[in-house]
Amino acid sequence: MAPEQRREQLLDAVLRVIVEQGVHKVSIDTVARAADVSRPVIYGLFDDSEQLLRASLDREEAGALAQIAEVVATVEAGTDPVDALLGGFDAFLAEVQAAPDRWRAIFLIADASTPAFRRRIDRARQSFLGAVENFVRSSTPARQPAGFDAALTARMLYALFWEAGRLVLADPEAFPASRIRDYARSLARILPT
Repeated sequence: MAPEQRREQLLDAVLRVIVEQGVHKVSIDTVARAADVSRPVIYGLFDDSEQLLRASLDREEAGALAQIAEVVATVEAGTDPVDALLGGFDAFLAEVQAAPDRWRAIFLIADASTPAFRRRIDRARQSFLGAVENFVRSSTPARQPAGFDAALTARMLYALFWEAGRLVLADPEAFPASRIRDYARSLARILPT
């Protein structure tokens, strides 16, 4: 196997270990077993488990940010804000379902991790929050209603996206994407415009 292919195979194995056993279980031995390779194969590409984990996090962070950029790109300026928000919501759920292990790992790491891992998650979260806040600001009228808070609205929308993504992976039978989408559409219809 070419080194780059082997590297991807090992990073896939790291992701499986994180999802199935937790980030604390990532080691040369567990990754070797998950990838069905010997320890020397891993040491041929990585110095230690820390470097292996860091490479996996870098890859998944880049992938998640690219997926979030795709979501943000679906929200077109000048379109109806509710339609744009629902389109972004649909796109986010589709991206989560397209890379379920990546997002399972993100949800797991966000809930139980070291400060360094939480900082990684926070960087991605801030990027997404910034995009949502920009959307909220650009889609609200110049004269905003009394008490309107764009930053807080963005955080509440972010929480909706985050929990919906978590639910669609954690309990897909009870919370399939179609149920979550239908709920978001019905909620949008009852909100004042």
